[in-house]
Amino acid sequence: MISLCTGLTWCIEYGMASVDEVREDLLRLFDRCEDWLNGLREIPGLAISDVEIDEQVHDLRGQRNRALSSLLNVGLLGRQSSGKSFLISGLQKGLRYERFERPDGGYTKQYIGILPSSPTPTTACPSTVRPVHADSGVHASGRGLLRVRFVGRPEEEWVEIGTDLAPSVVAAYGAADGDRADRLPAHYQLEVEQIELLIENALLPAKFFDLPGAESPNPAHEQIMRNAWAEADCFIYVTQGTATLTAGELGLMTDLYNHHLQSGKPVLWVLTGIDRADQLGNDNREGWRSARDTNNAYLSERFSVAGGTGAAFIGEGFLPVSPAWEAQADLDEAEGDVRAAQRNRSESRMAALRDRLTELIENGTGQYHLGKIAAETFRLVRTRHRSVADVLATHQVSVEQLTAERDNLRRRLDDTERSAESIRSELESELNRQVRAVGQQFDELKAVFRRELDTVIDSGNLGAEHLAEIKVRQTRLFNEWMTAEQGPATVWARHVEALDARARVLLRGALRGEEHATRLVPEAPIEPGELFTSLDERRRYDVYAAVQTGAAAVSILSALGSAGTAALMTSLSLSAITGGVALAGVAAVVVTKGLKARKSVLDQARDQRKNQLDQEAQKAGTDFAALALQQGQLLADAVADHVAEHRQRLRDALQQIEDRIEDPDITSSLDLVARLEPVDRTGRAILDDLMDLSASATSVAAADSNRE
Repeated sequence: MISLCTGLTWCIEYGMASVDEVREDLLRLFDRCEDWLNGLREIPGLAISDVEIDEQVHDLRGQRNRALSSLLNVGLLGRQSSGKSFLISGLQKGLRYERFERPDGGYTKQYIGILPSSPTPTTACPSTVRPVHADSGVHASGRGLLRVRFVGRPEEEWVEIGTDLAPSVVAAYGAADGDRADRLPAHYQLEVEQIELLIENALLPAKFFDLPGAESPNPAHEQIMRNAWAEADCFIYVTQGTATLTAGELGLMTDLYNHHLQSGKPVLWVLTGIDRADQLGNDNREGWRSARDTNNAYLSERFSVAGGTGAAFIGEGFLPVSPAWEAQADLDEAEGDVRAAQRNRSESRMAALRDRLTELIENGTGQYHLGKIAAETFRLVRTRHRSVADVLATHQVSVEQLTAERDNLRRRLDDTERSAESIRSELESELNRQVRAVGQQFDELKAVFRRELDTVIDSGNLGAEHLAEIKVRQTRLFNEWMTAEQGPATVWARHVEALDARARVLLRGALRGEEHATRLVPEAPIEPGELFTSLDERRRYDVYAAVQTGAAAVSILSALGSAGTAALMTSLSLSAITGGVALAGVAAVVVTKGLKARKSVLDQARDQRKNQLDQEAQKAGTDFAALALQQGQLLADAVADHVAEHRQRLRDALQQIEDRIEDPDITSSLDLVARLEPVDRTGRAILDDLMDLSASATSVAAADSNRE
């Protein structure tokens, strides 16, 4: 019989497997996984409770829902009131245009979206719109299920508010001008940290992050925003068609450029609200066309100077769209005005934006997400399969060998207990040595900055535009220096691979047992990078999301490979030079009496900015060392987790052997072996197919990324 993934691999090799085909294969694998897990309930000798199986089936169904619902994570950025919330509602077809009759015979019109929006600053906290499948068991019909997290109350995690709520209720939790009286009484005095809307029947299989605007003053949202930057596969920068880009947005756009430079994540530029800028101007063009051309020129002038990276960052420039016109088209269609509906829908250009997002899904991102889900499902099933295989092996031991196996397991358990701490100690010692060696390279960064940037600093007036130019050039310079053949990030990437390899060697030596040992509790093989990727997602984000501008610059092609690790360390260290320039312009300089006669205010400002280069170089080195140590700690933690899991398997096997010694029922053991052998084979086949699907999907994502 040919496995599912054998055919899938053949399709991928010839470029024939679409996202839908990969997903269908994964869904069939989910069915096999669930059947396999439920089948364990009928084997009492496994000593697995129904509660344990129920939990794993629940986790498996959560993975299924992810595969059905979300294949792209999109972060929306822009200044306050740029129309991000309105755009998300439109993209997911959650925007309605309604006419309400007035007593005087006329009518008022109102747009009703799934997220609150208004001409004034709206979003009070980070918001997420996430699709869920209709079969997920989550009741998220209509306007969706609203969930809320409150500041200072982590024990509650997400609090479900309700489904298909009135816009005023959603605004009460998520809008700056929302009326708290529309909340549930218990929530009147609570500060909202984050809201999430789960929606059924979403038009796009995409999760949208609606992040506070560039001027958001609330520091409580910083970690959420970092995680969103980390999780996003791409970004949409949103601005209104009634205005052009300003120097006030340069900081956010430069941070976005920094993140793009490190991670390669694409950016889509969107000019929304063109329905409100449709009047002809002095040049006989609609106002939004002038705004689009001005904005594109603004991007080109400020980011094309940064070598070839600028062109990739800017892409095709701003795409004009109108969610409002598309919503009007839906109403026109409902009222029978087909011609108006066609005109408004075409002029809205919303289909073009959806096509761009769909292309990202089909050109690698969708396969990447499915591959990641397959890998996580593999780890979920593998844990349970190992316990099945261990029980099978203990009941295949002959009665004559029981005592010898018991003594062998006891020795191995003692050896494992002793070796765990020595492995950690050796890894940490090697880690500290390597961090010191790489950290010494930062001594030359000051000279690199001054040599390349002093002239740039002296060439302008240190206004907002000039400071942004310095920041962009410094970012490019830092990236090139860090990722050069002998740059700190590249060298560190090689050290990380060596540490990972050393950890796996130490684990093999500590866990494999004596050479003459039988098959009981074999040491679990560990693939390169698996120690990192097997860590809990929340724990990895706590370390990797250290800075907003570069929080998960790991390439989607590799969790550990040299390119991904180098990009990650460069991006995280980048916070030292992109965390905001303390010098806000010439007006910020304090002129001392002694220097006033010798130097102008501008000269002093330039000296201050040059001195800041030295401080930023030093801070980059400090950050790099701290982050490298944290990354090493992740590896040490993963080793400890792996040892703990192996130790528990040894204990369980020892208990099985001791039970058999007390009651050596050969018939019972033979019956259990007969039932477990096909279960073991089926589990292995499922694991092989999950591994093949994950590897194949990742290879597609890698190939598509390289083509781009």
